[in-house]
Amino acid sequence: IYYLKMTSLRSKSMEYFANRLVAEKANKNVNLFPYNKLIGAWNFEMKCFNEHGNIEDESNGEWIFSYILDGTGIQDIFIWPRSNGSMDYYEQGECGTTIRMPQYDKSGKWDIVYASKWAVDHLIGEEVNGQIIQTGINKDKTDTTIWQWNFIDIQQNSFVWESIWSKDNGVNWHIATRVQASRKK
Repeated sequence: IYYLKMTSLRSKSMEYFANRLVAEKANKNVNLFPYNKLIGAWNFEMKCFNEHGNIEDESNGEWIFSYILDGTGIQDIFIWPRSNGSMDYYEQGECGTTIRMPQYDKSGKWDIVYASKWAVDHLIGEEVNGQIIQTGINKDKTDTTIWQWNFIDIQQNSFVWESIWSKDNGVNWHIATRVQASRKK
C-alpha cells in the first residue's frame, strides 16, 4: 500500500510539473515567430554524413514542439531512432530537448540550449529569408569551427533541418546531418 501511495504522489507531482511547464498557446505579449510554425508532432527521416559527404547512417525518429512557460518560449523533444516504448534507444540513439527563448531586446534573435546525454549546446537563432538559422557557440574558444543547425524549406506540413559546419569562416560548408520531417496526422 505504501508503494501505491508513493507512486500516486509521484504521478500527481509529475502531472503538476508537466501542466506548469507546457502551455496550450503562445503568450500574446511575446513574439514567438518563426519557431511557432513548428509547434506540433513530426515524424522524420534522418541521414548522417561523414566528413567526405557520404551517408553513414539513415533512420527514422520523431520530433515534438510545444509552447512552454506560460507561452513565452518553445521546447522540443527529439527522439532518434523512433522509440518503440522501451528505453533501449538511449544506448545508441539520441533523446534530447531544446529550449528556445526569444531575446527580450527586440532583436528577433533567440537564446537556445540543447541538452542530451551526449552534450549540452548553446546556440543563437534568428530568421533569415524564411529560414531559421541557429549558430552554435563553441565551448572551446580556440576552436574556429562554425556550426549551424538550420530549419530550411519550412512548410505547413513539412520542413528540412540540417546540421552543417565550416572550418574556413563560412566559405565552404559541410553537411553533418539532414532531417526531412512531416507533420503527424
